[in-house]
Amino acid sequence: MEANTNFKNETMALIGAIESFFSTNSVDYHLNFLKNWLNPPRNEFDFSPQKHPAQLLVFYEKLVPLFDYSDLVFNHIETDKAFIEAISADECGVEREMVLLKYCPKLLSSGEVKNPKLTFLDIFLFFQSDTYKVMYKEWLLAALENNLDLDWDQHIFPFYENTKKMLEACWLIHERIVTRNSFKSIDRYYHMAIFESTSPLAFEQEVFNDPFKVIEFFFSLDNLSGHKTYLKNWYKAALAEEKCLSDVADYFFLYNQFIKLLNAGFLITAKNLTYQGTPPKNLLIATDQSKNSGTHKGLCEVNTLAAMHIENPYLFVTSFFIPEKIKQLRLGLLEWFYAAFSTKSSIKLLDKEFLFEQYESMLMIIEAFFLIITNPPLTETEERYHYAE
Repeated sequence: MEANTNFKNETMALIGAIESFFSTNSVDYHLNFLKNWLNPPRNEFDFSPQKHPAQLLVFYEKLVPLFDYSDLVFNHIETDKAFIEAISADECGVEREMVLLKYCPKLLSSGEVKNPKLTFLDIFLFFQSDTYKVMYKEWLLAALENNLDLDWDQHIFPFYENTKKMLEACWLIHERIVTRNSFKSIDRYYHMAIFESTSPLAFEQEVFNDPFKVIEFFFSLDNLSGHKTYLKNWYKAALAEEKCLSDVADYFFLYNQFIKLLNAGFLITAKNLTYQGTPPKNLLIATDQSKNSGTHKGLCEVNTLAAMHIENPYLFVTSFFIPEKIKQLRLGLLEWFYAAFSTKSSIKLLDKEFLFEQYESMLMIIEAFFLIITNPPLTETEERYHYAE
């Protein structure tokens, strides 16, 4: 990890302690080690740390500094704003982590996952670091003497639970600013690799470098109104069991175009790209008419996106295009595809709310992409604003 000169010395000491603690194993190993230490199994499969005193001592010596430095940084010095900002994540970032991280926090609240600082404020609300250290020293000596028999009451349990929460919060800090998903990623493009393994289509290098070409081609075929009409007809045909679409070739082509849109959206999000090209000519007239009327009506028909996403379509794109959402929607489109061309199958028996959510997601995707390529290219300052908002 490269030192961040914006962090305070105390903060760097905490980061060093976290890096040292996770230098050999990930958080799930450490949580299991802690469990077996304080509540050793009573059977022939007893692999408790008490039987490995050297490992127990190393674990203890690396655990204690976490209490010291986290209590100091979060409770006894002026807030290190740069550090707090670096370890925090928005909802979109958290959703990506749930896909990418080898271990996802199970004990932290959603607020604590977004901002791990809240975890440390909670665990040190009633107990200071010295109290934790005294307790763990007693448990260490008892374990080394193989004489640890804790009475799990209301006094002991909080120490154990708070320690587990602390380790999960430290793991998030470790993954966000130290090694960035090191225990999961085979290489720096791991998140793209897991998506590629499920993708039925591959882009040529030119399109891979500039996925906006997919969107330009999509809207060169028809305007927004036309694509929404095709999508509505496809949705209705998939719901109807006794009728099917006759123009198979057109809808098979449309299905492939939507899949390409999903792939393009993922690449745009993964690379933090913004549109710098020129939209198809058939859209320029519609865009000019929309601007002159001062509305998003007419050919634009941007009426599904939230107001904030109409103002900033990149905000929708970055929040939507994560692997899990894309895979769900791609499987949904495949179900639509089969149902629309068969008189013996239908999607109407599926959950109605889920089906409408799929339909609405596709409407929002094409509306967002329409707004992106019909708006003027962003300046460098605007580009940073759109992805940081």
